[in-house]
Amino acid sequence: MIDSCPFPRPQMNSRRILFTAVLGLLVLAACSKGRVRQEVTIGNEVMQVVMPTGKDVIHPKYGKEEWFAVGAMKGEGETKANGVAQSHVFADGTTVATVNVNIHEAPKGSHFVAWLQKPGATERIRLDILQNPMKDVRHLITVDIDKDLSGYTSVLVTREAAGGPMETDPVVATGVLKVQERK
Repeated sequence: MIDSCPFPRPQMNSRRILFTAVLGLLVLAACSKGRVRQEVTIGNEVMQVVMPTGKDVIHPKYGKEEWFAVGAMKGEGETKANGVAQSHVFADGTTVATVNVNIHEAPKGSHFVAWLQKPGATERIRLDILQNPMKDVRHLITVDIDKDLSGYTSVLVTREAAGGPMETDPVVATGVLKVQERK
């Protein structure tokens, strides 16, 4: 048989065989199960959401819901934002306020803060810093306050520097809570 290949065939010597075997073992070791990332559950987060289970809404800790309001959130000025805010007042006088806003991440060194305000007044009640657990546009906070805040139906979100609140903090989103009758 005549070989038509113009290049000489490589000879398989013991060095080349050893090199190929070692390379194969390294590739297999790199693909072993010990090197594959495994998901590990550290813990579970439980969120309590107040939902009607019949005619009345009963919170396990605060009792019967006496007042409920909900409203849409929107961006202010050049800020694009949307979301929903809600507030419940229960029989023991506790208010549970929730603000969910889809908004860009706050610039480095600042964060977003939710507030409740009486319409036509300048007095505000600070709820808390909006949390961004997924590091995307979803920001939220739920706060339990041991005071009836049914008169506070304006919702504001400000961008606050890490140093704390200032009068000049810009309002980036607003909403108005509208009372809803449970039927």
